[in-house]
Amino acid sequence: MKPLHFTAVFSLTLVLSSAKISGGPRGRFDNNHKKNHHVTAHHAHFSYHPPTVIHFMCRHCSNFAPYPVFHGVPPTYVYKYRESNGKFGYLLSGLALYNLGRASSEHWEYTHFYSVQRNENCSLQVTDKKHFDEIVFPCFMMSSFMDRSPESHFPNPDALDITSPQIDVRPFILYNGSSIQVTRDQECILWHNSTGFKDKSVMPCALLKEYAETMKPSGIPVYVWLPLTVGTVITIYVLCQCCCKSQARKDDPLKPALIRFNSHYYY
Repeated sequence: MKPLHFTAVFSLTLVLSSAKISGGPRGRFDNNHKKNHHVTAHHAHFSYHPPTVIHFMCRHCSNFAPYPVFHGVPPTYVYKYRESNGKFGYLLSGLALYNLGRASSEHWEYTHFYSVQRNENCSLQVTDKKHFDEIVFPCFMMSSFMDRSPESHFPNPDALDITSPQIDVRPFILYNGSSIQVTRDQECILWHNSTGFKDKSVMPCALLKEYAETMKPSGIPVYVWLPLTVGTVITIYVLCQCCCKSQARKDDPLKPALIRFNSHYYY
């Protein structure tokens, strides 16, 4: 193999290997856990920049009110929703951060643990005068909005830590079109349905947008830089091949003359 060919192939292999190492969220899934699949992931597309507090004024309010903010490394599921580019991913990442902020602002030790209940389901409804949408999401993401019994203030060995980086929400994530355009007229309604009762919480969707926007894009996504890099390598390879062939054609006519000269010299 010519050195030029080897260099091109090596460069292309290096690029593809780098994509596997550096591109997007990735992780190791543990399917042997008794209740939840676990994932550890690196997030290349977004970074979290929380303010000290979020000040927000609702549509019918006369003043801004402070809202609690989660200060720490957001769990994996927040990034998963934010990066999903689905219809509800933007709002659900905001809800997850709002819930984490509320839980971290409460002053009892086990506020970030959630006891999963049988046959429960939770949903988010987005409504205004002309619009209605609904999606199901994991109930632990609205844990701070539920009424707690006195027993919930004590540790439960089977409870779920909502700050854990190992929670897998992939079964709930839908890649269903572009993100909902949030307006100040929209209301977001949370429903927690369980055996015998329902919990309902209402909030402005614009508030969830404020929380979602604390996550900022970081770097260029792998699906952008990888094709550009591969295309650049291929272009350089083709240009080098053309230059080598052109140079070879220029050198060929000189060879017979050199042979005749040498023959005449020795004759």
